[in-house]
Amino acid sequence: MNDSEILINQSIDKLSLKLGKLNLDDLTVSEYNKRYLKDYINNLSFFMPLYKGLLEKVIDKLSKPIIESSFVDYGGGCGLLSFLAIELGFEKVIYNDIYQVSVDDVKVISNALNLKIDYFVSGDVSQFIRVINQNKIKVDHICSFDVLEHIYDLEDWFTEINQISKPFSLCFMTSANSSNPIIHQKLKKIHYNAEYVGTSIQKGWKERDSNLPFLEIRKNIISKNITNVSQETITKLAKNTRGLFGVDILKHAKEQLNTISFKNKNKHATNTCDPLTGNWAEHIIDLNNLRKKIENKKTSVQFTNSFYSYSDNRVLNIPKFIMNFLMRIFGKKNLFFSPSYTLEVIYKQDDSRRKK
Repeated sequence: MNDSEILINQSIDKLSLKLGKLNLDDLTVSEYNKRYLKDYINNLSFFMPLYKGLLEKVIDKLSKPIIESSFVDYGGGCGLLSFLAIELGFEKVIYNDIYQVSVDDVKVISNALNLKIDYFVSGDVSQFIRVINQNKIKVDHICSFDVLEHIYDLEDWFTEINQISKPFSLCFMTSANSSNPIIHQKLKKIHYNAEYVGTSIQKGWKERDSNLPFLEIRKNIISKNITNVSQETITKLAKNTRGLFGVDILKHAKEQLNTISFKNKNKHATNTCDPLTGNWAEHIIDLNNLRKKIENKKTSVQFTNSFYSYSDNRVLNIPKFIMNFLMRIFGKKNLFFSPSYTLEVIYKQDDSRRKK
């Protein structure tokens, strides 16, 4: 066991102890984040090994000591990555989420845990970069857990993030690993339900999310804005705008009306996103295409696997042990057996700036 692993284990133990003492009923936070926190607290033995594997990759990417580095928890949800980063001893911890409710909740949770987050940033990547640059914050690492598969326009996101001062690194872990055939089938089922079935509103529902079938929402958007066309045409336009949101839906729909044959904007057979927010339903990402969009002479990219977490169920642990064993044999870049993958990116310093 190396020094980094020991430090991460100690940080996990400290945070786990604090979370165990947390009385969720006393917290003035949303039911949404109470539900998530409760799930994490009740299943620490499952989640913490995942965070451990992710943080090992983070530390490996740092170009300077942890106590001199800043850590960004991008799309941080209920803040667990931020809290672990604080326990690890990062000089600065920046929490970000597009959902204002979560930003407000994490302020309350951090106070309850007595773990101070240095900056809270509410908004998407454009707002995040604006705050970072306005406050002249030097970013050393950007990290996320189950966020990559929800970003609407990945090419635009990675173009914008390039505006941050370099060097810095990035580790985005996602459980939407379509390279694993079993997970691939589960992801397609999630897509089908989101597109055609919808979900019921329950306690702890994220108010930002849509519960109606995405296809029906697009039909409503198109029918309200495009008149003098048949219901059949509206349905075709709605089907061919799967994977789009907001003004992109109407833009593509209107373009289609001027063509002889309608074509789906989305090349993937099942991928779909919330038409009102752009939040993908577990996006199956073309990793080779994503690599081409990111990688260049000053940027290195790799996709790595992660190990399964063990549980108290000894029978279930047997196939997990076998999969973990196989991944050790085939190497960290083999995603076939993995429960998730991590996009690891290193943005190198601009040579012209270094000379100055």
